[in-house]
Amino acid sequence: MALLVEAPYESLGDLREQAKIEIAKVVIGQERAVELLLVAALARGHVLLEGPPGSAKTLLARATAHMLGAKFKRIQFTPDTSPAELTGSTVLRMGEPTFLPGAVFTNVLLADEINRTPPRTQAALLEAMQERQVTVDSKAHKLPDPFLVIATQNPYEHRDVFELPESQLDRFLFKIVLEYADADSEYQMLDLPHRGVAPDMLGEVRPLLGVVGLDRARVELDATVLPEQIGRYMVDIARQTRDLPGVELGVSSRGLMHLASAAKASARLSGRDEVTAEDVREIAPYVLRHRLIVEEGVNEDEVLAKAFELIPAPARVLA
Repeated sequence: MALLVEAPYESLGDLREQAKIEIAKVVIGQERAVELLLVAALARGHVLLEGPPGSAKTLLARATAHMLGAKFKRIQFTPDTSPAELTGSTVLRMGEPTFLPGAVFTNVLLADEINRTPPRTQAALLEAMQERQVTVDSKAHKLPDPFLVIATQNPYEHRDVFELPESQLDRFLFKIVLEYADADSEYQMLDLPHRGVAPDMLGEVRPLLGVVGLDRARVELDATVLPEQIGRYMVDIARQTRDLPGVELGVSSRGLMHLASAAKASARLSGRDEVTAEDVREIAPYVLRHRLIVEEGVNEDEVLAKAFELIPAPARVLA
């Protein structure tokens, strides 16, 4: 797969629109998910895609890797998938120990049906996702940069599944819930080129960034200004979630850091170099929803809505 920029863009805002155009060649009706995946790539975050079978989770991940112009690997999780398949292993060759890299040694890793593999294998992803390295036989091995995990899970599968623990969920920048596309989008899918039941346009998705281009875009992201009043606004929102009725565990400090990074990327992709309260409100559900542990019968979205209702936006933004 090409690693060079093949489709130039004028700004990160232009990049966002081009990304939606490219991925729409194979996945129709998921524009918001495409934007969020681009935000995650810029913010160095990982994404959990949740949705019913046939909602294009795997295809969306593959198309995103093509659009980024990055090296891609897929691992299908099953109950017998071993940690070594992810991290790699050390073997003897000619009497010398040799490290054989596992699936995580790539730029974009599709962890398909992550909830179908036991906790021991799920945990093997923790170090890779957080530290960008793996440790095998007491030796650390750095992962390529960039490194993005796109994991999928089917919430309607109840046999032989293992729910992700809170510590693993907290490593994901976003949890994106995919629904079936609307009727018009599903009709447009029928006109896409296919070979039998398989889409035939994945190779037509042009790489927009490549590794070098992604690094350059991240430098631009890092220069985004987070005003003090917006930073304090985010802190107040996070702390408020910990005190609301029906909440057993509110937003973590890591979640707050992830919210700041995602808000910066969202601002840049909207053509601005400074984060606003609107950026925070718009991106917060995708960053914070899956980090809340609530009592039975309590809705996470309602908890977030209540937190934003109780914490007024900074006066400067409202003016």
